[in-house]
Amino acid sequence: MVYLDHWALMMFSADAGLASRLTTALRSSSGTLVLSWLNLGEYATVSDPAQRREVQQFVEGALPAIFCIDVDLAAVNKRESAGHPLPHADQALSLMFVRKGGRGVEHLTAAGLFEPLYNEELARAKERLAAIVKERLEYLRQTYHEDADFVEAVRHAEHPDALAATTRTRAIIRTLAATLFPDLKRAITTNDALDFLHAAVPITYCDGVLLDGGTADLVERAQRKLKGVRMAMVFSARRGGVERFLDYLETKPSI
Repeated sequence: MVYLDHWALMMFSADAGLASRLTTALRSSSGTLVLSWLNLGEYATVSDPAQRREVQQFVEGALPAIFCIDVDLAAVNKRESAGHPLPHADQALSLMFVRKGGRGVEHLTAAGLFEPLYNEELARAKERLAAIVKERLEYLRQTYHEDADFVEAVRHAEHPDALAATTRTRAIIRTLAATLFPDLKRAITTNDALDFLHAAVPITYCDGVLLDGGTADLVERAQRKLKGVRMAMVFSARRGGVERFLDYLETKPSI
């Protein structure tokens, strides 16, 4: 299972050669392309219809090997706490790929999925979501610099006893968030908030993720703190990361 954040999805969609390598590698290894509602929501501000058609064609080419992942942190953690077998699955999004054809026969397609996404209402919803996450991260970071007890709680969160007492989703989310706490001078932007959502659940449940360089660095810091917790392989555009990502897929044996 591999996840692409927004820039990565746009890059593969725009380059037929890269798209072919990715889909071929996924098929040969029985792999799956993972999509989130945030992937779709990012296209609310992509005004170029050609770019929306490109991603639609790319996703169509990956079908039926698509898994829809829910990047709602609280919802996924709640389902994991309740013992749900697939707490990260987004059934509502997956149903958007199901269409009825002739004689009521259902089939999977991405046709018409991305074309309508460019609209102000969806763009405002994305901005509200980013603002909520940004505000929460800023509040937690400020608390980290004002409350010694909170600092100790952040440190204890990486202890084996603390990890055993919570879900894997929650453990990874709080450690990833904590990578932003020490540096008060670094502004947390709305893009940071969206990148955080692109990363948190995918690194918890996928095998490989392709993220922007800054987010990939934060994930790698979290991985060093949570050595005993399984997380995805992380790649970025830095240091030939796209090529290494494709090499990883092309050399991974099928299950």
